[in-house]
Amino acid sequence: MDEPPINHLVTPSEMMEYGLALKGYSERRIKRAKGKTNVFRFKHHFGVSPCTAVWVYTDMQITNIAGAKIKGGILDLKYFLIGLYYLRKYPTEEELTSQFDYSNYWVREKAWGTIEKIQLLKHQVIVWEDDYQQGKRWVMTVDGIHCWINEPSHKEWSQDPKYYSHKYNKAGLDYELGISLVDNRLLWMRGPFPAGTNDITIFREKGLLDELKKRKQSAIGDRGYNGEPKHMSTYNAHDNAGVRLFKSRALKRHENFNSLLKQNKILDTRFRHNEDRFASAFEACCVLAQYRITREMSLYDILIEDVVDTYEGDK
Repeated sequence: MDEPPINHLVTPSEMMEYGLALKGYSERRIKRAKGKTNVFRFKHHFGVSPCTAVWVYTDMQITNIAGAKIKGGILDLKYFLIGLYYLRKYPTEEELTSQFDYSNYWVREKAWGTIEKIQLLKHQVIVWEDDYQQGKRWVMTVDGIHCWINEPSHKEWSQDPKYYSHKYNKAGLDYELGISLVDNRLLWMRGPFPAGTNDITIFREKGLLDELKKRKQSAIGDRGYNGEPKHMSTYNAHDNAGVRLFKSRALKRHENFNSLLKQNKILDTRFRHNEDRFASAFEACCVLAQYRITREMSLYDILIEDVVDTYEGDK
């Protein structure tokens, strides 16, 4: 079947030049700089490369997901870049208004409208097929990632212990992420949960344990996931050197993905909006990170010869 037509086709060079002009770079400054310098500038302001931005912008025009779809055109491109900028820099409304010359209401609506559309692309790019890595013992690494939020109100106390994040020593929200062991893919994303909830509790109660049981597979996690050895492999003193190295590399690789998310200031500083908005922002950042590891960079290979049999086995 033919793909839907692209109403507004943009090249990476055009995306870069338009984005930099939007941020105040003159045509003269853009043309005088080297290509790498301009790409760096674009990524600094918008969080992704011009090529990745083109892929996302194009997919939003041709997607079958109604809530994610845009018509395409110069105004849609501008709103798209404002949304990327908002995720990357998380400016206040006054800062956003002064930079893009819109009213507070208008620029807020356009920024969040774009973020919510990018979020909905999760149904297209964050997918765990029923037969994915069928027959393989380990399928993913799992980890919870905390983000700092405003302190929720509590009837009795100034701080709600349910939201306490040991990673921030402040109130936070948590997402559970599952990263493929062999591909550049985010397979599982579930949240947000109050940061005071233990990783193993989320794993048991929020769907991932049941999903792994259904697939007869298991995941790799840190010590916070001790207690479900059949479907969650953690540090084990009986592991041989190869398996220990494999698990260590797998978890560090997962941390690399988490660090991509935290390159967006909206997730790396105190989040000022409500929980629904947090979910939109976090999931949009995950979608963009998935595009980045597919189109822009790769997570490193963690399989080593010592563990291939263990990885592929049924034990």
